[in-house]
Amino acid sequence: MTCGSYCTVFIVLIICVVTLGSSFFPFTSDVPLYLRNHVTQVREDAITEGEDQADYTLNLPPLQLRSSVDTLGGDRADLTLEIIYLPKYGDVLESNILEKIRDFEARVRTRANFDQWCLITYSSEELSKQDSGDTEAVKAINNQSYPCAVHNTILWACDQTKGIPCIDLASTPVGLLTCNKTEACTSQSEMFVDPVFKVAKANVYANSIPDRNTVKGLNSWNFLKLIDSQFGPGHQIAKAVRTEFLFGVPFKGYTTVNDDPDGQSDDLATYLYNNFHSWLLHDQIHSDVDYVFNGHGMFEKYLKATLVTDGMYALASMIFVLTYIAFMTSSWWFALMGMGQIMLSFGPAYFIYYGIFQQRFFGVFNMLSIFIILGVGADDIFVFLDTWEQSSHKFKGLGKRMAWTWKHAGKAMLVTSLSTMFSFISNANSEFPAIQTFGLFAAMLVLVNYCAVMIYFPTVVLVYATHFEDFKFCFGVPEYLSEKINKGFEMVTVSMADFKKVKDEDGTERFTYTEPNESRINKWFRESYSSGIMHAKICILITFIAVIVFFVIEASRLEPDPDPPQMLPRSDNYQSFIDKKPEYFARGGSVNAVKVTFAWGFDKKHPIDRSGVPATDTKNLGKPVWDPNFSLSKAARCINHICETAQMKSDERKTGGYPDFPIDCFMMAFKQWVVATNGSVLWDTITGPNADDKLFQETFLSWAADPAVMSTWKKYVYGEEVDGVGVLRFVTAELKLTVTTTMDADEGVGLWNTWEDWFNTQYNLSPCRDVAVNASGFQSSFVFAFIRKSLVDEAMSGIRLSISLAFAVLAIATFNIIVAFYATAIITAIVMCTMGTVVLLGWKLGVLESIGLVMVPGLSVDYVAHLAEAYVGSSSPDRVSRVRDMLARVAISIVSGSVSTLGACVFLFLPTIVFFNKFGIMMFTTIGFSLVWALIFFPALMATPLGPQGNIGNWWYLACLIKKKLSKKKIAPSPASGGDHNEPVEMIDVKEDEGKHASV
Repeated sequence: MTCGSYCTVFIVLIICVVTLGSSFFPFTSDVPLYLRNHVTQVREDAITEGEDQADYTLNLPPLQLRSSVDTLGGDRADLTLEIIYLPKYGDVLESNILEKIRDFEARVRTRANFDQWCLITYSSEELSKQDSGDTEAVKAINNQSYPCAVHNTILWACDQTKGIPCIDLASTPVGLLTCNKTEACTSQSEMFVDPVFKVAKANVYANSIPDRNTVKGLNSWNFLKLIDSQFGPGHQIAKAVRTEFLFGVPFKGYTTVNDDPDGQSDDLATYLYNNFHSWLLHDQIHSDVDYVFNGHGMFEKYLKATLVTDGMYALASMIFVLTYIAFMTSSWWFALMGMGQIMLSFGPAYFIYYGIFQQRFFGVFNMLSIFIILGVGADDIFVFLDTWEQSSHKFKGLGKRMAWTWKHAGKAMLVTSLSTMFSFISNANSEFPAIQTFGLFAAMLVLVNYCAVMIYFPTVVLVYATHFEDFKFCFGVPEYLSEKINKGFEMVTVSMADFKKVKDEDGTERFTYTEPNESRINKWFRESYSSGIMHAKICILITFIAVIVFFVIEASRLEPDPDPPQMLPRSDNYQSFIDKKPEYFARGGSVNAVKVTFAWGFDKKHPIDRSGVPATDTKNLGKPVWDPNFSLSKAARCINHICETAQMKSDERKTGGYPDFPIDCFMMAFKQWVVATNGSVLWDTITGPNADDKLFQETFLSWAADPAVMSTWKKYVYGEEVDGVGVLRFVTAELKLTVTTTMDADEGVGLWNTWEDWFNTQYNLSPCRDVAVNASGFQSSFVFAFIRKSLVDEAMSGIRLSISLAFAVLAIATFNIIVAFYATAIITAIVMCTMGTVVLLGWKLGVLESIGLVMVPGLSVDYVAHLAEAYVGSSSPDRVSRVRDMLARVAISIVSGSVSTLGACVFLFLPTIVFFNKFGIMMFTTIGFSLVWALIFFPALMATPLGPQGNIGNWWYLACLIKKKLSKKKIAPSPASGGDHNEPVEMIDVKEDEGKHASV
């Protein structure tokens, strides 16, 4: 009945997953790692959602040509396929290398229906038909074939028909090649490398100043953004160049850029991944040139495919644990039912997670809990079965055996399960949704597994004892080997002084030193192993103290990780692309430079409404809240003032100044155009507190009608359609600083405060003071600094909380403050060893390391907790005998459990996803250290005079003693002392006999 009920829950879960799909089991590869309620995150999310919602395009026709490079919304990558060329040695600008790259790019443009997706350059006449709304004409044009637009590369020849010398910066398209035709070359195959011209043109670009407000400056910027940032005056060689292949929307089957942008985005991602991923991985340009690539949505497609492949290693781990349990128990019944119990735990755990806690997110971190529960579940199975085996030496009836097993194994597993669960609950208190949901689900999984091993697994054991115990496992081979290893079950010959009088629960009194029929392995732990520990205990303590000092020193060097979470190994194409792009193309500030974004048009206090939006929803961050009083005409002077002032060089605000670090501010460009074409009087008329709104709108639309203007500045102006009319919602400006996102977290927090004070100060000055009501704005930056600081703070506080809770659980379970303190000290030592190992491996404190370190106390408590419970539960009054009893009772269970967990972790070394690798290494390290500290250091410590004996450290006894003094009543027995006997506890004086057993 118990087994059936348990299986029913899991079957219901499977049915729900199959029928309800992602609405019930919303697995995603997204990692919601953000501070949802922090002011910096709130502002950033408001801008992100604002870009998606306010996607109105001025004069958008009902049907468009494929001539737009619109990014389909603010949260989507540019519509490009990007390739970075890296010479193995020398200069990428060498003529033979450039020719090979030219031929390679020609192959890219002719591959797999490329012309049906690429950006197309139409004539002004054709575009006018689109803008006029002539849908029939647009349909006719779309049915025709057109050549793809020029892609962004340094390998183009200028158009000589425009009357501009090719050596001039105003020549377009930008490039280093030569065309020998009198008219423009339309194909790269018609162009060639002229070494003399190439050097001359490269020299012109190297000495130019990029400026997006002039034709020459814009051409210079377009060239220099594609070449190694070290390329410049006196350094006309390049270690890398990149090319951007452009794709235009709307795609076939869609009418405009606003027609299902998510669908268009996914269609392009699918096309690029299916047609270019494998081909680019296996193609080659030249023996002297490597390249890395990435395209719109390709990384996400690759990551999802890799997750599926890496999921097979989870299956391999399960098979290993299944086989190991079968071998150690000599029973496929125990192995299959035990593995079934572990896997079936996911059903009730997910129902609690989904139903009670109302969680609708299941991500990559949650999947890691599979490996945790494999280790925890296998450990519980071995503890239960070893306790069941010990019960056979005490009782004959199955009922009494199960009652005794249920009591003793249940207590031991409760201690470890609670400690592990509490460590995950520490993660559940995280501010980061990804960490919070992982901790909550893992905690529920451990809780359900404990309930299962206490309710479900006893039925498995009883069925085995009544139906399958006589069956031979694997033709009796394991039993034969076991008999060879444990040949004979002989008693140990000891002197009468070593015997102790004990009283079993059935009332039988006997003198014993070892359990009857004790196996050879348990006997070895009681005698040989424990004797070795006794003789070397001082050396062991000194060695371990030296080891912990070393690891503490290493752990003190642990630093926050300045980089975002790394999903793939450095050698992977996509990860290499992510690394190489900021490394080589950092002109005008690093690609990883901190960006300060200014935004006007939102409600300043509450810029986004998150009502009804789960914290884990990475697609819907909330609804932007607009400022009803915002007026662009009235705010124009204020916006221009802030832009001009912000880009001024300042060491305090870390600005580089113009022209090296210019601000991207459309209002400055608009003002320059107004003053240049109509004079400053018009600017004064259409802006400020008394602005002529109608004239401002007419002037602004006239400026924005220039396609070049719209292409450059449209991503800074956002509006949405209301009742068929476009309504301006918000505008932004961006400024790169001289510092990067790798800066120290505390420094970043301080710099954010500096910018916040500066921005607020500007509103106390003219021209912002007079229009503050109509120009409400804010600056958004430095989210990364607060995330990094919170990760460190949460990791440290989580570790402290986990260790504190572990101490409380151990103190209650063992009824001994001293033993609980020693065990907690060992847990702390394991944490320090793991932290030190993280440093030795060259890692820094990132999100995965933060999760892992908070998890360490929960995972490391298992083995020392089993030993501590066995030590205080021993019927022996002296410390030496207790150590021997402790090792004989639980050492083999600890070793068995550790091998299953370590074996499962090994399979995590193999996946491509770095998260899995790091998680596996941290788990393996934690379990390894836990095993060593528990089986070597803890027995050695307890065998010294520091080990409590009798009732020393027993807080229950102390409480009863105080109560006796106050009430003059008899002392109550301690629930944890004296093993199985129920006699009142009395203080026993013990003297240590040098080199021998303690004598009572």
